[in-house]
Amino acid sequence: MSKLRVRPGKRGAALVEFALILPILLMLFLGIIEFGVLMMHQLTLAQVAREGSRAASLGRPTTEIQTRMLNLAGALPNHDELAVNLSYSTDQGASYPYALGDVGGSSENSAPPGSLIKVTLGWPHHLLTGSFFSWMSNVQNNTLPLKSEIVMRRE
Repeated sequence: MSKLRVRPGKRGAALVEFALILPILLMLFLGIIEFGVLMMHQLTLAQVAREGSRAASLGRPTTEIQTRMLNLAGALPNHDELAVNLSYSTDQGASYPYALGDVGGSSENSAPPGSLIKVTLGWPHHLLTGSFFSWMSNVQNNTLPLKSEIVMRRE
């Protein structure tokens, strides 16, 4: 059996190589975690918008629509920061000038049948890594604004 000999000049080479590669591996690891959580929040936001637009397309009152969306948004941290905009269009989506409201004692929303209803949600994703990825575009105060927009036809 032969022993491995390390030359005196090569002793610290592994430590130096590890010190050089550690920041790259750390940034890669943190990036994977941040991107995964970011995508989870974006998918949750899209699901909340889809459920809200489905309820609106069925003619549900706006209070029921917003309650349904807030219940689903419970998976998002700080879901009270969710910005909701409900509007509808009568010109096949060229513009959405009308805010969705309630008609007839809050039994249904104000969008006429056949119109397009747009649900727009905005939510600030607070970066898990703090200021580590603050160099990314659109990041302000360690938050990245996420947006989801769904359009459905009123039945």
